[in-house]
Amino acid sequence: MALKDLQKTLEGISSIPTLPTVIERITRLLQSPKTSAEEIGKAITTDQALASKVLKLVNSAFYGFPGRISTITHAIVILGFSTVKNIVLTASILDIFKRKSRTDVADFNFEQFWMHSIACGAASQSIAKFLGNKDKEECFIAGLIHDMGKVILCQYLPEDFKEAYSLGRQQGLLFYESEKKLFNITHEEIGGMLAERWNLPKSLQYAIKYHHNPSTSHDHYMTTAIVHCADIFVRALDYGNGGDTKIPMVTESVWKNLGLENAPLPTLFDNIEDEFEKANVFIQLT
Repeated sequence: MALKDLQKTLEGISSIPTLPTVIERITRLLQSPKTSAEEIGKAITTDQALASKVLKLVNSAFYGFPGRISTITHAIVILGFSTVKNIVLTASILDIFKRKSRTDVADFNFEQFWMHSIACGAASQSIAKFLGNKDKEECFIAGLIHDMGKVILCQYLPEDFKEAYSLGRQQGLLFYESEKKLFNITHEEIGGMLAERWNLPKSLQYAIKYHHNPSTSHDHYMTTAIVHCADIFVRALDYGNGGDTKIPMVTESVWKNLGLENAPLPTLFDNIEDEFEKANVFIQLT
């Protein structure tokens, strides 16, 4: 399937999910330096289901304040505007894909898929911390949703998904290698289209679209390279399964550009394991 054909197919599907309007409201509010924590809190609590998920997350060990934050406004004061916005975005996306995850496509295991995705988020955050990257929370989200194109492909083009999944298992290919062989388009591009439609930050769009080939991501290279590395690390650590069993090498340029040649990998892997254990709260949202 050519890219333009897939674009037409996806554009013609009216049921492709959209982000909650609260995300747009929060984004607009955060553009003003006069916005208060109370205003953001009120915007989030207009969606009670979302607000309860946000409170569940902020009170988890992942954010370091278990059982100590009672309101959204309190969360904003403690964690900051940016962190709470990222939590809202994460909770919203997981909620959308929870409703969209099929269980009847070949023998693809969505529980294992989400375990891989959450582990990739945890690993991305760990690598970002190790590198001193100030955008570690955004790296977490990027890792978490890097494969969202697979969910869209599975939901809306299930026969194509089955074909790619089966070919990968038969020939020991990465899922995106099977897609390239069959359709000349991959879940990276599909996920990138959705990320653009949702108007996600460019750093997330690029990480989704180029995580298998970071060298083609001319902008936001670091986030993309971190997700590329994290994806491979969690494969090696056997955390979940994203739809194939192949463990590729980290590209040489990424290894060098991230400065990992002399990194204490056992320590980094221990940190990833610790982050993944704390991130298990996200599995409850999938």
